Amino acid sequence: MAPASAPSALIDAVVRVMRDLAVHPLSLEIDGDGARVLTTMHAHALRTRSRGPYRQDDLPPEALAMIDWLSLRLSVDPQRVDVTIEGGGPWPRLLLELPAKRVTVRFVVPEDAPPGYQPESNNITLSGDVNIALEFLAGSLRALGGRLRGEPPVTLTLSYPDDPHYERHIAGVPQEFRDLIPPVVADLAVDRSRFSRKQRAAHDDALRAAAYTDQPMEPVTGGGLSTRLGSARLRVSP
Repeated sequence: MAPASAPSALIDAVVRVMRDLAVHPLSLEIDGDGARVLTTMHAHALRTRSRGPYRQDDLPPEALAMIDWLSLRLSVDPQRVDVTIEGGGPWPRLLLELPAKRVTVRFVVPEDAPPGYQPESNNITLSGDVNIALEFLAGSLRALGGRLRGEPPVTLTLSYPDDPHYERHIAGVPQEFRDLIPPVVADLAVDRSRFSRKQRAAHDDALRAAAYTDQPMEPVTGGGLSTRLGSARLRVSP
């Protein structure tokens, strides 16, 4: 098992949090300081809407509803949880901090979310593929750490560029099922700039060894590797 400070342990932790809270990451950043997730509040919390700025005696109902739901959801795994209502702007936000896991999740309302594609709440294809890609990366880092006695630091950022092959993916798919296929790619960019040459070569070997049969593992211009896992793409820098 990797130590709690290892990058693979942090990646595993953020995957567990996103699955436990059933969230789709609008953005995700992972580095030595922890993991930061941006997501939208759940639909049940948006039944009563409001506008800010807010006061101590006039808190946003959306955030209060999310706190009630989180209290129930997190009660099965007792741990320190810090919750902050951010009500100084026109839209309510809720910041959830899990210090033991080094994970923070910021919940926003749809109007406050960054522009771009957002799947319907019952469509978990994209978020599921993001989690699978993260687990694939974590496994390769653990293998690297076992071979070289420790995992070097990495940083990761998630974005959603348009999928250049979207039209090909939906060709022949019945119209009623096309909404399940995202028009974007969940692009997970991994920065290995703090790896030594030996560590990069060993990590490349670990990625190839972890790939399933026929999983494409393509070289990236200038070095590094890229692979697709469903609607997610993992790009590992030189």
